[in-house]
Amino acid sequence: MNKTQNYNLNQWEKSDKVLMDDFNADNAKIDAALKGEAGARAAGDAALQAALSAKGNCRIRTVTRVGDGDINKPATVTFPEKPLLVMAGLGTSIFLAYYGVGYGTFLHGSDSGINLITWSGNSMSMEGRDANTQCNVKGAQYTFVYLVDPNV
Repeated sequence: MNKTQNYNLNQWEKSDKVLMDDFNADNAKIDAALKGEAGARAAGDAALQAALSAKGNCRIRTVTRVGDGDINKPATVTFPEKPLLVMAGLGTSIFLAYYGVGYGTFLHGSDSGINLITWSGNSMSMEGRDANTQCNVKGAQYTFVYLVDPNV
């Protein structure tokens, strides 16, 4: 009688006498291998879940604002949750700000600038040199994508 390469299971030839003990031994080997695999998977899953839970929970949200064109006052965006990082875009313009930092960066092609940012709770107020850099072009809808603080 031959044996399989990995688990040493019985491989009968036509001339071999098949015995119940051989089947039972093979079933015991298969059962032990499956149990070992299930245990290893459960331990790996538990380790992965522990590692993921230590990383926090990054949630991505959006909020929109329609510009009113008034550059004589800050353009304000209120978020339902405390943001950590805020990004916005319109056409080829991009705006980026970090919570608590008093400025944001505005990029438009080769033009770039710094916006003054004031934070108050979940609100961000922007002051720029014009309506475009202030994300406040009259009638333009801005979508602000933000990462939510996982500790709140």
